[in-house]
Amino acid sequence: MRVETLTPIFTEFTPQVLKEGEIYISIPYETAIHLCACGCGNKTVTPISPNGWTLTFNGDSISLSPSIGNFQFPCKSHYIITNNKVMWC
Repeated sequence: MRVETLTPIFTEFTPQVLKEGEIYISIPYETAIHLCACGCGNKTVTPISPNGWTLTFNGDSISLSPSIGNFQFPCKSHYIITNNKVMWC
C-alpha cells in the first residue's frame, strides 16, 4: 500500500526493523533511510551531502531534494518528499 506521508524520526542509528511511513534521519551519519513509499518494503537510503540529497527541516516537517528514483527496485518508484508528504512523479 502506498504511503502518502512520512513521519521524520531523528536518531543517531537506524533501527534494525524499519516501520512503513517513517523516515529515519541520522545527522551524525548524514543519512536518511525509509521503506520505499510504494509499499514494496525495500529499504531506501538517501545520503545527505552536497553530492547527494539536501535535507530541509522547518521545525515541524522535512523535505528531501532532489527526487527519489528507486529505479533499481522492481517497483521503479519515483517521488519527492516535501513537508513530510510523498508527491509521486
